[in-house]
Amino acid sequence: MKAPLTGTEPWQPNFSISIEEADITEEVRQNLVSLSLTDNGGNTKQSDQIVFAVASDTLKLPPKGVKVSIAMGFGEELVDKGTYIVDAMASGGSNSAHRIVQITARAFSKTNARGHSALQSQKTRSWSGVSLGDVVKSITAEHQLAAAIPEELANIQIEHIDQLGESDMNLLTRLAGRYGAVSKVTHDNWVITPRGSLTTVSGTPLKKYLINRNMVGRWSYQSNSDSPDTSTSGGGTQIISYKDMTDGGKTKTLTIGSGEPVIQYSWPQPDLQSAREIAAGFSTGSKKKLVGMNVGLIATPELMNLTAQCLITTQGFGSEEDKDWHISRLNMDLTNQGFLVSLDLE
Repeated sequence: MKAPLTGTEPWQPNFSISIEEADITEEVRQNLVSLSLTDNGGNTKQSDQIVFAVASDTLKLPPKGVKVSIAMGFGEELVDKGTYIVDAMASGGSNSAHRIVQITARAFSKTNARGHSALQSQKTRSWSGVSLGDVVKSITAEHQLAAAIPEELANIQIEHIDQLGESDMNLLTRLAGRYGAVSKVTHDNWVITPRGSLTTVSGTPLKKYLINRNMVGRWSYQSNSDSPDTSTSGGGTQIISYKDMTDGGKTKTLTIGSGEPVIQYSWPQPDLQSAREIAAGFSTGSKKKLVGMNVGLIATPELMNLTAQCLITTQGFGSEEDKDWHISRLNMDLTNQGFLVSLDLE
């Protein structure tokens, strides 16, 4: 199999790869079979990852837990795509073909070797009279991660919340959803950001990209009812139970929306205000899930900075399809045609 043509001329796709700061770019380039990057948004527990395969009888299989750094771009203008932890490797071949080595490295690795396996450990504890920022910073410190949370979320006050046989990963995902936000562990950071935010965690406006239909090789659009849309009559029902301490601690329910399907929230809330906060998060999330679009195109140098959560405006597809979107998932594959990009939009 012929390796994709890459190089340092301005029009040529290019990349660099290092393992534990040892540059292996040229060894990979000469024998490259495939190279792909997946950048997931915060609405999934799946990790960002890179996967590359090389035809080589001599390339050593790296041990789990070592760090792989990658940059992608054109010519000498490469965009840093981060550092990942080797999580899996495989090799194979035949008597008539070279040995193929495939390495998978993830931004959030469950391997015990320098990974984040402890994030999945179940814990039982309670939090009272704290801010969301306090909880996030305490948990991230336990896992040697940096907390990235905007001030408007960090300042939210939490009267009480229980962590009962629940992992830290699940707890912060649950809390983020309560306040209409998303949670993501990536590249030694734990990011909590509002769903559909127009700025980065630091407050910098997200760059908006325009994608015309003539730029795209394939595309699809869908509008479905898999998730309840509690903002419309008959669009679905969410039920949240809570304790009413003003009425002797009785368990009551908050119902939002109407019609089918009916979804019962899993965790009873300590008070009505907490239930209302969760209801607001439901409304934000369900609207995002109802409509989606996927586009596939060949990347240009200007598109190499794309990441999940970037803003996209589609144009020329149709009256329903043309709108503003966020990228919920990005795939980038190096092929003989160049970098092929697939974007899931919501």
